[in-house]
Amino acid sequence: MSRTVCLLGATGLVGGHVLRLLAADPTWSRVVTLGRRPMPLAGDTHEHHVVDFDRLADEPGALECDDLAICLGTTIKAAGSQAAFRRVDLEIPQEAAEIARQRGATRLAMVSAYGADPTSRIFYNRVKGEAEVSVQTLGYESVTLLRPSLLDGEREENRPAERIGLAVLRPLAPLLVGPLRPLRPTAATDVTRALVAALRSGDAGVHVLGPEAIRDIG
Repeated sequence: MSRTVCLLGATGLVGGHVLRLLAADPTWSRVVTLGRRPMPLAGDTHEHHVVDFDRLADEPGALECDDLAICLGTTIKAAGSQAAFRRVDLEIPQEAAEIARQRGATRLAMVSAYGADPTSRIFYNRVKGEAEVSVQTLGYESVTLLRPSLLDGEREENRPAERIGLAVLRPLAPLLVGPLRPLRPTAATDVTRALVAALRSGDAGVHVLGPEAIRDIG
C-alpha cells in the first residue's frame, strides 16, 4: 500500500537529506513538503506547498498524509528572540502534528536534541523537551523522537557557534568514551537514515533515539 509523507523543514541540514531519501524510497508515492517559499522538486513523487505557518489549519490539502516528518529547528540568534525560537521549535511542530493527526496521519518522526528535557533550566533544552511531550499526547500509533548531539554536516545557513563547536569536538571525538560518548558530533546523514527507517517501519509506541542509537541505525 502506497503512503503519503509530509515533511516540515525540508530546506535544513537534516531535512534536505530526508527529502532526498523519501523521494527515492518506493514506500511513499507522495512526498509533500511545506515551506514559506518555493523550492526545487526532488523527484516525480515530490510536491511542494507554499504555506502560511500561522494559518496551517486553513491550508487546503496541507498535512493530509499517513506519515509526518518534522525537521524544523533554528537558533535563538537566528530567530531573533526566545519567543520566535519557541514558535519555530515548539508551536509550529505541535500545531502541524495536531492537524496531521486529525487528517489521518498515524506515524510521526521528529528531530529533537540531545539533552531535551521539559524541566531543564536551559531554555533550548526545555523547549525541545516540551515539543517532545506535546507530540506524544496526540494519538499517533508510532512516534520516534531523535536526539542527536551537535549535528555534523554542511549547512547553507551560517551558524558560527555550531561551526566552532564542531571544530573543537571533531578532533576530540575519539577521546569521548564511556558516559562522554554521546557528546560526539552526530552526522546529519545518520539522523536522516534513522528517521526514514523509523517512518518506514512504523513500530508501535514512543521511541526515543539518542546519539548512539542514531549512529547504530545510520
